Amino acid sequence: MGETDIRASTSVRSRWAIGLGAGMAVFSVGAACSSRSGGDELGSDVPLPSAGGSGSGASGGARLDAPPPPPVGAAGGEKSVVVTVSTGGKPVLVGNSGGSGSTASGAGGLNGGGGAGSDASVCQPPALVAPGCVQALESEAVVDLCNGSDDDCDGSVDEGCKCEPGAVQPCFLGEPGRRHVGACVDGEQVCVRNGELETRWGECKGGILPKPEACDTLDNDCNGCVDDFDDCKPTGSCPGPGDPRIPAGQPLAAYPLRGRDFFMGEAARWSWTVVGGPCDALNAGSPSFVLSDASSETATFTPKLSGDYTVTMTVTLPDGSLFTCTWIVHIQGPGLRVEMCYPESTTQDLDLYLKQPGKTTPWFTGNDQFSTSLDQCCWANCEANLRGASVMPVPAEPVTRANWGYATSPLSFCEGGPQGDAWRGVGYCASPRLDIDNNLQEGTGLPENINVDAPREGEAFRILVANFSGELSRPLVNVYCDGHRTATIGAAPDLVPNFSGTPGSIGIGALWRVADVTTHLDGTKTNCTVSVLHAPGSTTAFDVTYDDPRY
Repeated sequence: MGETDIRASTSVRSRWAIGLGAGMAVFSVGAACSSRSGGDELGSDVPLPSAGGSGSGASGGARLDAPPPPPVGAAGGEKSVVVTVSTGGKPVLVGNSGGSGSTASGAGGLNGGGGAGSDASVCQPPALVAPGCVQALESEAVVDLCNGSDDDCDGSVDEGCKCEPGAVQPCFLGEPGRRHVGACVDGEQVCVRNGELETRWGECKGGILPKPEACDTLDNDCNGCVDDFDDCKPTGSCPGPGDPRIPAGQPLAAYPLRGRDFFMGEAARWSWTVVGGPCDALNAGSPSFVLSDASSETATFTPKLSGDYTVTMTVTLPDGSLFTCTWIVHIQGPGLRVEMCYPESTTQDLDLYLKQPGKTTPWFTGNDQFSTSLDQCCWANCEANLRGASVMPVPAEPVTRANWGYATSPLSFCEGGPQGDAWRGVGYCASPRLDIDNNLQEGTGLPENINVDAPREGEAFRILVANFSGELSRPLVNVYCDGHRTATIGAAPDLVPNFSGTPGSIGIGALWRVADVTTHLDGTKTNCTVSVLHAPGSTTAFDVTYDDPRY
């Protein structure tokens, strides 16, 4: 059985690559950023690296004539220039950087500067951050720029870079020098297949990109300077990454949104919106959160899943003007979270299963899906309300709650969910547990989510999706480790094909063996390696079977 490994990375590196082997040189030019000029073109007097001397010649190597610059996005008083030298030493790529002028529209543009109404002279080195764009590249892999950034500022991230299908990485669609500066926050992108043998990184979605500067105590255009225009007298204060006013939350726990934490002036109206993650994009009619009091000064949203949620607060002032803040709230469930959603969830019943580590038994013991094995977390033994009476044939021993030797978890981990009352009756949150079975009776239009709050080092879990209704469906599975999305499997264009079959009430039907997840502990953190499963004899096809309960 073929497998594809995806290793989780919870840290983000914005690399400045000095690829001498690829013919890249980095050097510094002492130059102050101009004021109001709006430009930072490379002048004709800027020296290029010598094609001769050490490292040059037939190999096309470029000589490094100065120490490397600080990492992209770091403050510094010098311009940084990236030059690629082709075979023979001819300079073919020069990337501008720096710049302090605003664009004609007033919005922060390619060459940096402030936003609408900003005064470019207010933001000067060493605070001013260079945009860091290089000239257009057909493939960022050729010059070792597979780093999650849009290095050539063409609206695509990591073109030509190889990846493992289903892997998820942080990405940034703004100018690379703006990454991790001010208000700017990474989005995420999923590796997809580009034909039978090739792979590519998909669209970069989510995050927060540079916007025109506003008077709100935040560096909106991510150029290194806050409120960089004259006569700014803020009436509010928008939060950015790391602001203690927007701490991380946890799934199924109410998260307060207090308008007066961010706006201090007189308000005529308040408005709140929340945008969720990949399951919301797949099934917009059934959001993965509940937003209460969205027109009040204080609102509350309760997320059902892990991941990033984008929150926007809009205040209408008495004169009709608006004060708006947008930020990311990270929802971080501990340990391992496996979620399954599908666009047909209001009319069809799919079931999520997670096999106990060390077990390789068939998923079902009889001739239909009521005959579930009990060495796996599923609808029968992992919800708050046990449903052993539905297991057929009747097991030799009564069905008890799945017990894999983990400690129980606090009620706060689950009591805000769809079976909160039942969990309060139990007195704790079990681990593993299934939040809800979307069987069109207990739940309709809901994602199914299995939680293992404190997995051990080196444990391997297998994920399965079973089509109980039997009708054609398009399931999507996301794997989160400590709240960080590690893998997304079944996303377009890599949809699970032909996922339909005999209804589970009368047969085994269609089963999708999704992936094996191995957990790794780093202190109190959980990281994961996800191995996407493929059909026997294939390195690309999903492992989907019909009326076959094999492990």
